[in-house]
Amino acid sequence: MERPLNILTTKEKIIRVVMDIIAEDGFQNITIRKIAAQAGVNVAAINYHFGSKDAVINEALKTVTSQLKSTFEDLKDSNVSGKTRLTAFINNYINIIIKYPDIIKNVIYHQISHRQLDEQVEYVTFLRTEGIELLKHTIGQIRPEADEKLLCLKTLHLISGISFPIIMGEQIKEINGLDLYDQETREMHIQVLLENVCRED
Repeated sequence: MERPLNILTTKEKIIRVVMDIIAEDGFQNITIRKIAAQAGVNVAAINYHFGSKDAVINEALKTVTSQLKSTFEDLKDSNVSGKTRLTAFINNYINIIIKYPDIIKNVIYHQISHRQLDEQVEYVTFLRTEGIELLKHTIGQIRPEADEKLLCLKTLHLISGISFPIIMGEQIKEINGLDLYDQETREMHIQVLLENVCRED
């Protein structure tokens, strides 16, 4: 449960407000004055703690991307099977997407249509240099006969299967009646994802 604004430090309050604005209105509607008004602080306080609008947005995004990055640690535990590691990763990744669905939707939109912010670039770099390789390695342990192209495709299917239905949210429910915010339905979704990734083709 999130702490109420009135017990946060000034810096925490500013970050929370920026996250709320990104979730509700997207990046294009963020201004220093809007942040100050909603956080109940003056513009000088924002400049003191962050220095610029981009810096405070990057700090807010880091709140989400650092949690997403941490889920990849599940894939490094060599004491458990590849399938167990993959299950833990999927569960934790989906839980974070569910926690911040509107922020993640707006991040994806901004990444496609605008200049990427530093934290977006950093997260994409992490995926390219480490995250995707960890997923491919784990799937490769489950499916040792799979070649590089098949591992890349299975990794792509996994990431798409994790992200797309959750991000679509209510629209998925309207299209086919599935509510992936329901725990039981989500567990079934994860099981189907695992079966598709782990099965022999």
